[in-house]
Amino acid sequence: MKLFEKLIYLDRDFISAMYETEMGYSPETKITKTEGLNASARIPLISAGASSVESKSYAISTIGMLEKLENKISAYPEFLGAEYQFGSSSVICWAKGILSINKVEVKRSKSTITIVGKPKENPEDYRDKLIAEEYYFSLQSNESKFALLPTPDYFSSGVSAFQDLANTVVGPIELPVKALVRVYSAQTNFKEWLSVPMVILEP
Repeated sequence: MKLFEKLIYLDRDFISAMYETEMGYSPETKITKTEGLNASARIPLISAGASSVESKSYAISTIGMLEKLENKISAYPEFLGAEYQFGSSSVICWAKGILSINKVEVKRSKSTITIVGKPKENPEDYRDKLIAEEYYFSLQSNESKFALLPTPDYFSSGVSAFQDLANTVVGPIELPVKALVRVYSAQTNFKEWLSVPMVILEP
């Protein structure tokens, strides 16, 4: 398959910044200042509710950037779980494995204590109550596990919907992938490294 056919996820901010740096390309840049309703009182150096938006114009698509940078991106190292420790700086690396969707449930249980008299036998008192549930993309790579923090708009068409449809319309998902991720020194309660994906490709 061609590169664009393998593509599952592409961080456009990452690839465009890398293209500017590695290829020496200077895009046409426009900075627009927007102000909220609270900005009517103009105090020097302070403008409540104001923000600036930077937009850049390129003569090449992000897919084109990815193709031109393929060799440089491939040069990133593999993730070495045995060497990466808490307190380390974040690292950008490759991880090959299975992309799936995990589910986390938060439950609260309740019980009744009777001080005087016979305890009431109410099954509802001992039943776990579901407080919240969350679905997230997870990557299992050999002995290392990653909880991914993606931007939905960066997925290829339709893929982000897998997360919303998990365990309802869509059953188990196991996609073989190789992913360029930025790993941070933080873990979930399930010993997964918190990671931001840059590029996800089918092998």
